[in-house]
Amino acid sequence: MIKQYRTDIDGLRTVAVIPVVIFHLGTSLFSGGFVGVDVFFVISGFLITQTLLGEQGAWRDALFDFYKRRIKRIFPALFALYLIVMLAACALLMSDQATEVSRSIVASIFFVSNMLFYGQSGYFDGELDSNPLLHTWSLSVEEQFYIFFPLLIFFTRSWSATHRRQLVWALTLASFVAAQWMVSRNASAAFYLIPFRTWELAIGSLLAMGAIPAPRRQWQAEIGVFAGLALIAWSVLFYNKATTFPGASALVPCLGAGLVLLCGQRGTTWGGRLLSLPPMRFIGLISYSLYLWHWPIIVFYRQIDSRLDNVERLGLLVAAIVAATLSWAFVEKPFRRSSRLTSRAVVARGTAAMATCGAAVLSLALLSNSLYPISAQARDVLAYGERTGRTEMMRTGSCFLTTQNRLSDYSVDKCLTAAHDKPRLLIIGDSHAAHLYYGLNHALPNMHVLQATAAGCKPLIHSRGDARCLALMQRVFSEYLPRLRPDMVVLSARWLDKDVPDVEQTVRLIRQAAPHVIVSGPIVEYDQALPRLLAKHIDQAEPLATHRNGQVAKVDQQLATAMKRADIPYFSTYRSLCATDCRLWVKAGVPVQFDYGHLTQQGSIFIADLMARDIRPQLTAMPKAPDMAGL
Repeated sequence: MIKQYRTDIDGLRTVAVIPVVIFHLGTSLFSGGFVGVDVFFVISGFLITQTLLGEQGAWRDALFDFYKRRIKRIFPALFALYLIVMLAACALLMSDQATEVSRSIVASIFFVSNMLFYGQSGYFDGELDSNPLLHTWSLSVEEQFYIFFPLLIFFTRSWSATHRRQLVWALTLASFVAAQWMVSRNASAAFYLIPFRTWELAIGSLLAMGAIPAPRRQWQAEIGVFAGLALIAWSVLFYNKATTFPGASALVPCLGAGLVLLCGQRGTTWGGRLLSLPPMRFIGLISYSLYLWHWPIIVFYRQIDSRLDNVERLGLLVAAIVAATLSWAFVEKPFRRSSRLTSRAVVARGTAAMATCGAAVLSLALLSNSLYPISAQARDVLAYGERTGRTEMMRTGSCFLTTQNRLSDYSVDKCLTAAHDKPRLLIIGDSHAAHLYYGLNHALPNMHVLQATAAGCKPLIHSRGDARCLALMQRVFSEYLPRLRPDMVVLSARWLDKDVPDVEQTVRLIRQAAPHVIVSGPIVEYDQALPRLLAKHIDQAEPLATHRNGQVAKVDQQLATAMKRADIPYFSTYRSLCATDCRLWVKAGVPVQFDYGHLTQQGSIFIADLMARDIRPQLTAMPKAPDMAGL
């Protein structure tokens, strides 16, 4: 166990926090910056276990001493953040959003925000990204670890070091196996919940317990630190949102952090010197406050200006560092240095502070509701942003697989079975295909509408995505299409410009089994849920045009041009809604979309009626498809 202060660990904190901040600023520079949280987990497990192993005296006193240090380390800056965020929410957000923020704060105060966000984490919860406390999920995971792991350490004090390490090894391996099993079945659970994250913190614990011997030679330590930093850098640079994560993918940055911690025990290395440079150490010292403050600053700024350019991103980065420095200097340090109170008194006051802060933010939420009530018209529009009806509309969990579903949940009998008394139309794609089902089923009563859709799953022969997605698309192209021989296929997805070449290849392949294929283009998108923007427009006269994603129009034009050149029928969803000014309502009080870009039931019918005009003429002659054995 290493007792001396290690400056390289401050530098490693910098390596963890900066990618997270830059990733949250929405740049492609660090596409895998989210792995910084995993690096933090390993560091936390290492330092906390060192502290626990160094505690002296009766286990009850040692436990109180441990929690005293945790409270002084975590609570002051965190509670200051809560109060300021709540005041900003009351000033900048609608009152229902302020109420939601207050719930998030209360959940975070009692370290269960990860469970709250897991309960809200469906594929369509885009508004989670606008929650200024979303990032506290990781603090809740750590605090939950701090509850059970100290008890494990103290209750095994009579054990030999070997037996204690064996227990932690078993815990680590069990958690890792569970995480790898869960990530392909319920990615949100694997991401948010402590049983599937424990192994990351426990890696640090094993290092602190001496379960892995440090290198004996300097050259081994030098290579180890270099390899560790390289693993972290590789995951930061080459992971992205499509990476199946966490699970085995998280092992790369965690092993990287573990190597830096392990090989740093040998003494000073060139990597350690780099991590110990004053700028690296300084960012590491303020890293806790920087992690706390950066996300609320970004979220609240986006309420004013959602389209960040590089100058604005740089400004937000500087603002976050300034806020973190002030928090570290005037909140963190003074409370950490104070040592007049006994451990039990600090724990008691910390518990009282949790209750007081929770009551304060709930009172502010009630005050916001009283001072800034939402009009009845705006509230009716906001109701379209709720989940009601979406499961039935898209047949979620059976014909549309979310990230929480397994491939085995897909129901072939329900989604791909149809009699031969009517022509059959098959919809293939992601959620932007699934939201067409409801409308097409109404608009084409003389057709059997079939469905093979999964969240984030492009209907391409070179599809990208997680294992669930890839497996479904492989079955669609190699098994379902040859057997079904549908009369028509509709391909739809949240297309990007890089998808255009693959779309053309995929259509040519499908035509070997289906005589008619239509590509449905991208839909207009907003940076917030459309019902939210409409409610703000109704109550606060906020303009909507500035919230549209201008990139969608460019992708739509690229697809339209490519499909025309390849003689492939193309339906422009974007132009159907934005021929002049973009359509917002299907009819009075009924928005076209329920979130950033998915159709409401009425919106689905509206778009499907327009698409059906392109489909019906092609149904007059249905030549039999050729054999597809070679597909």
